[in-house]
Amino acid sequence: MQIGLNKKTKKTKQESPLEGCTDWSVDYLKYKVLLGEPVRIKCALFYGYIRANYTHAQSTGLSLMWYKSAGHGDFEEPISFDGTRMSKEEDAIWFRPAELDDVGYYSCVLRNSTYCMKVSMSLTVAENDTDLCYNSKMRFFEKAELSKSKDILCPGIEDYIQPGVEPEIVWYKVRSFVLMEKGKMLSTLETHDECKPKQWRQTIERRRDTLSIKEVREDDIGNYTCELPFGNFVVRRTTELSVTGKETFLLLLQV
Repeated sequence: MQIGLNKKTKKTKQESPLEGCTDWSVDYLKYKVLLGEPVRIKCALFYGYIRANYTHAQSTGLSLMWYKSAGHGDFEEPISFDGTRMSKEEDAIWFRPAELDDVGYYSCVLRNSTYCMKVSMSLTVAENDTDLCYNSKMRFFEKAELSKSKDILCPGIEDYIQPGVEPEIVWYKVRSFVLMEKGKMLSTLETHDECKPKQWRQTIERRRDTLSIKEVREDDIGNYTCELPFGNFVVRRTTELSVTGKETFLLLLQV
């Protein structure tokens, strides 16, 4: 049985030095995780490159192998899984947890004696900013309008939620000083306080993986961090919210 290519794939393929594999280069999805957090890297071949899932590929006699390199195009070394901190589980690699030495490119190779396909995924592992529970270079970004409603999602946590189980998500907000003029945020100055649970006003509701603001105010500007327990670890995602709206005087707000 043959495994066909997904016709929706738009990447340009080229021959790889890895024993003649068809190389789809680096996938668009970049994995970013904080030091000490778990992360799952899925083989992108099964998510947009071929018309087959992992079980189907196995049933046709194909094997899935993993390699790591320091940079794209560098020497790729086969990965030896210890089964504890780093393990191969079906079509993915789990890190429990990720360490700084894990930074690099991870290539999954699907092959048999006559067929070989390969794609790489990048992994970035970073430490929190000083005295904060997030890294400012790994934030998500959202915009809101004054007096309008806004939902802030806890993004990218699908791999950490068990089906049928309500996630226990805690939300934090870092105290910031926000400089605004004419309804636009000019800059933010973050105080170096560790993220702490916040007493939310009545017009802000927490629903599953969403923080819902019924009526956005200027003091809603800032960084929102959601925290989800996962086994012996925690997973955090931070979203920076900017607010635009009617003209205001130049002012300094404490969030």
